[in-house]
Amino acid sequence: MTQSQKDIALEMKQAMSAGQFDRAATIGAQILRLHSNRTDIQIMAAVSELQSGSVANAGRRLKKLFNSLPLTDRFFGVVAQNFLQYAYQSNDYSSFESSIKKRLRAATQKDWLSYMLADVIFQRELSKSPGLCFAPGLSEAIDVLNSIPGKSQTFDEAQMLLGRVYLYQEKYTKAFGILEGVVERNPDGLATRMLLASSYAIAGEVENAVAASLEILRRNPSFGAQPYLIISFMRPQSMPEGASGVLDAMLDKADIAKGERYKAAFARAKIEEMKGNMKGAFDFYRLGHSANRSERPLDMPHELMELARLRDMAGSVPVLDDVSSKNEDGPRPIFIVGMPRSGTTLTERILGAHPDVHAAGEIGDFAKAVIDVVGRGQISDQLARIDAKAAKKIRQQYLAALKTYAPEKRFVTNKTPANFLRVEMIRRVFPDAPIIHTHRHPLATCLSIYTTPFSIPMRYSDDLGELADYYRGYVGLMNASFEADQNGQLYDLSYEDLVSDPEAVAQDYLAHCGLDWHPGCLEFYRAGKVAATASMIQVRRPINQDSVEKWQRFEPFIGPLASLADDPYVQQWSAARKSSRRAVAA
Repeated sequence: MTQSQKDIALEMKQAMSAGQFDRAATIGAQILRLHSNRTDIQIMAAVSELQSGSVANAGRRLKKLFNSLPLTDRFFGVVAQNFLQYAYQSNDYSSFESSIKKRLRAATQKDWLSYMLADVIFQRELSKSPGLCFAPGLSEAIDVLNSIPGKSQTFDEAQMLLGRVYLYQEKYTKAFGILEGVVERNPDGLATRMLLASSYAIAGEVENAVAASLEILRRNPSFGAQPYLIISFMRPQSMPEGASGVLDAMLDKADIAKGERYKAAFARAKIEEMKGNMKGAFDFYRLGHSANRSERPLDMPHELMELARLRDMAGSVPVLDDVSSKNEDGPRPIFIVGMPRSGTTLTERILGAHPDVHAAGEIGDFAKAVIDVVGRGQISDQLARIDAKAAKKIRQQYLAALKTYAPEKRFVTNKTPANFLRVEMIRRVFPDAPIIHTHRHPLATCLSIYTTPFSIPMRYSDDLGELADYYRGYVGLMNASFEADQNGQLYDLSYEDLVSDPEAVAQDYLAHCGLDWHPGCLEFYRAGKVAATASMIQVRRPINQDSVEKWQRFEPFIGPLASLADDPYVQQWSAARKSSRRAVAA
């Protein structure tokens, strides 16, 4: 009888299974002193180091393996995957990129390596900004992907990545053409069809998004929750028969991925909402948020401390007056900030219909410039590092980015809502730039956030009490920002004012931006420009008051969120701030 060979890594595997990654890394290091040629143990040691926080050690180990293993080695793909994971955790994409380029120079079969190079370049840009921004490095990624021939086994995978790159750049026509080609070559590839359907949805192509989602469900009703989510929020009346039962079956599965549970719950919520069952809908929204919170925990006290620190920093350092340069040219910035779902998209669309303005949307160039100049970290820490020299560099980089969007325009707008956290930062870098702050009824804002399936969910909205606390922190920060605004740089815009008297209010905030009135601004919906935001359907119609009091349907079920309506501090702030070019104290 032959005795089975002892597994020298058994103790290490057991430690990893138990989540004891520090111990597993230590055991792995001990084994490798005697068995340094065991690639599988090297990989397990690197994974344990990544999980335990020894990221630099993992990076060195993975880089050595990536540079030395033959491309045909059965472990090479696993090493590459974990090397990319190291890049995610450390933000050290350059090590992976340089290693790939080194292998490419010596490789005969380059297609897979080329794909990896393009992917790491793309991921590097995403790490700085998940939203559209000027990223010249992506030109290299596009060239690399286009170099992969159609006969390559990697071709369709490369085409899908190319489609995602074009989506990131908001070059929707190019993205559609590429992804439609992949679907045509592989009609049974439902994952590709799903990417195409999601791409249509992102671009606001309602008919195509719904049709593509229905085709996926026709082929496989249990494919996943995403097709149902797209239909439920874009054209719910097209929801296929039996959708509720399929979604309920998904939600009944104990092992369903938390992201899938979130999507399925939101799709079910919308179905109940369309039937008028508001309590049932709200229960499903709550279920979706619970799934998101369990997958993406949040240190809420830390978030509130950051809001408080930013509030205390408002006006603490004088606005810099000497940041501009004599040779500045090209478009100037206009910033539109506020809580999500507070009217930023409508506000920008009206501005963007002016012939002197380009509406760039939720671009990430300002946050990216800050990272490039002062490094990563909490926004308050970044703000503390912005001296006059840094402010000039950020300003130059941002103005250069604006030229790439519309060099012929006078202004380019940035309507990233979360820039309300960067108001003091913006004032320091651009003391001459108009900042429009949008707000609406606090319960309307918060409930719209709570019931919207953002592509990246707002983690502070998963708990109604925490959402209320976050809103109060936001109010405190904006109060401080207005009190510090001695030069009238901030314009406070009430969504309710805008939809009740659009011409008067729009004229006023355009004047605040240095723009003459243009009658076409109120016909923004005729322009046909895509709005890749949660408001993409609303901004394709003329201004209306349909959503002003929609939140009241859920008022009986909102629990701790209801306290905002009775909070004297919030009431005082909301009532005091009407659309005005003047800073108004709370």
